[in-house]
Amino acid sequence: MKFDIARQAFIPSFLTLAALAAAAVYGPVAAAAAASAVPAVAGTGVDFRLPGEFLVLFQNSFPGWARALTCLLIIVTGIRTGHLTVRYNLYTTNTCIAIPLYGVLAGGLTAGAADLSMFVSALFLILSIKNFCRSYSTSYAFDAIFRGALYLGILLILSPKALPLILLLPLAVIHFHRTFRELIVALTGLLLPVLLLCYVGWGLGNEFHAPLLALGEKLIAGQWLLFFVELPFGVQLLGGAAVVLLIFAMQYFYADLYAVSSKSRSILVYHLEILLLIAAVASLPGATVSVFALAAVPLSALLPLFFVRAHPGIAQPIYALCLAGAACNMVLQ
Repeated sequence: MKFDIARQAFIPSFLTLAALAAAAVYGPVAAAAAASAVPAVAGTGVDFRLPGEFLVLFQNSFPGWARALTCLLIIVTGIRTGHLTVRYNLYTTNTCIAIPLYGVLAGGLTAGAADLSMFVSALFLILSIKNFCRSYSTSYAFDAIFRGALYLGILLILSPKALPLILLLPLAVIHFHRTFRELIVALTGLLLPVLLLCYVGWGLGNEFHAPLLALGEKLIAGQWLLFFVELPFGVQLLGGAAVVLLIFAMQYFYADLYAVSSKSRSILVYHLEILLLIAAVASLPGATVSVFALAAVPLSALLPLFFVRAHPGIAQPIYALCLAGAACNMVLQ
């Protein structure tokens, strides 16, 4: 029986994702990056330690456990992304190709930079997207939109440089037709993590606004455009291929705009806007290659539009080249 790469079942998709996650975390490139890492945390001028800094300390103090946890995070995030695409039938066909594509993008584009805090943030990103998509209904959906905003708020305190993603909340309200009352509930969920952080810091003897100052310092720390200058050649090549495939995927999407339901269209457009906001995150000072862990979430949901709609004689070799490119970035020095 001929294997159709564009309509993968769950088992081969999961095995491919697991192999890519293991290569990304335990491959030679990741091992070299871990060996050269300095066990230190870049602090701020404010005497307050953010949750993301505790993850960095954990990664430096227990590298073995951190690598195992990172591998698990890649697998769980990839499965969650694939489940979202299948549940809402985003491609009018039953396929789990988004699952291995997340492994290709998250592993190949980060190139051994196993940043635990960013992969934790990627998990909260897909959980936030999932709940925002669940809020698309004809009745009130206070619980779903509250959870989506809550996960987004946790993401922002874990990765302060992801502040542009705060716009995901108003975009979700617009795309999924939520009411003003639901917006108030969502804002409560968004602000709850940072307010809780301020309260805990205040209880420890800091000023109540100390976490806000620390988040602000983390946001602007670093050099501008350093992210684009220091990208390895393999990452540039794979990233350029992803951009080209995204352009073709969007052409297929707009050519058959009404081939999917209005809910699926809203979700796909929402993922495209998420990708644009993550591009804004990459342009902030001090951004690193680990931001691709976030970008892999919307990319792996959008690129299957190309692989599903393109001719198998074209889609399958390109998929094989993407796998090979990701493997080279994760295995070769």
